[in-house]
Amino acid sequence: MQQLEKESYLGNTRNKLINNQGVSIIETEYKQKVSENWHSHQNAHITLFLKGGTIEKRKNEIHSVTSGSILFYHSDELHLNQNTLFPSRNINIEFDEAFIKNFEITEETLKNATANATKTKLLILKIYQESLLKDSFSDDSISMLLSSYAENKNYLEQFSKCPSWVKLLYDLLNDCWFENISLKDLSKTLNINPISISKHFPRYFGCTYGEYMRRLKVDRSISLIQKSSDSLTDISLACGFSDQSHFIRTFKQETGFLPKNFKKL
Repeated sequence: MQQLEKESYLGNTRNKLINNQGVSIIETEYKQKVSENWHSHQNAHITLFLKGGTIEKRKNEIHSVTSGSILFYHSDELHLNQNTLFPSRNINIEFDEAFIKNFEITEETLKNATANATKTKLLILKIYQESLLKDSFSDDSISMLLSSYAENKNYLEQFSKCPSWVKLLYDLLNDCWFENISLKDLSKTLNINPISISKHFPRYFGCTYGEYMRRLKVDRSISLIQKSSDSLTDISLACGFSDQSHFIRTFKQETGFLPKNFKKL
C-alpha cells in the first residue's frame, strides 16, 4: 500500500494552484501505465475525469469511470486503478484541514455535496478555469465558488424531506433532459399547479427551472465534446439546444470555457 502526500497523484502534474482557503487545484495527466497497487491520499479530494477513463476499485465498490465522471475521496481512503485509458486527464480539487475547519464541515458533508453531481461538475470546471487564468482576481473567485460548493452539503437531506412530487419531477427532468418541456406540460404530468412548481422549484433545485435544464444539457455535452468527433453543431442539437450559438453561450456561462477551448484540454 502506498500513501501519497498532499497534492501528490500517480499521474504527471500539469497545473497546480494552491488557494488561500486551504484548497489545491491540481490537473494530472496519464500517458503511460502507473502503479495499479492499492494507494491512498493524505487529503480529501474530488476528481473530475476530463478525458480517458479507468476501472477504480475500493473496499466495497467498483466504479467504471469515463469522461465526465466525478468521484469523492476521503483522506486515506484506499483504492486502486486498472485498465486505464491513455491519455487520461483529471482535475483534482483537494481540501486540507484548514478548509474543513473554516467552513465548519466534515469530509462526509463534502461527499454529500457531490450528490448534486451536475452543479459540482460545473463548479469544478469554473474553479479550474480560474486556476488557469491565475490573475489577481482568481484566488477570491475560487473562494466564492468553493462557498457555493459547500452550500450543497444539505442537498441529500433536502431531497429526503421534500414532497413526493419533487422527487418525481427530479426523475422526470433527468430522464428527459434533452427535451424542452414547458412548465405547463410538467404541471399536467405531475398534476400539480404550475404556480406551486414555480414557487418551490428554487428551494429544492437551487436555481430556476430554465437554469436547471440548461445545466443538465451542458453536463451531457461535456463527455460528447471530449470523446466525440461530431461537430459543435451536431453536439448542440443532440443536447437539445436550439442552435450552436445558444449552446456556445450557455456552455461558456456554466463552465467558463468556450466549447472549442474545452475540447483542447
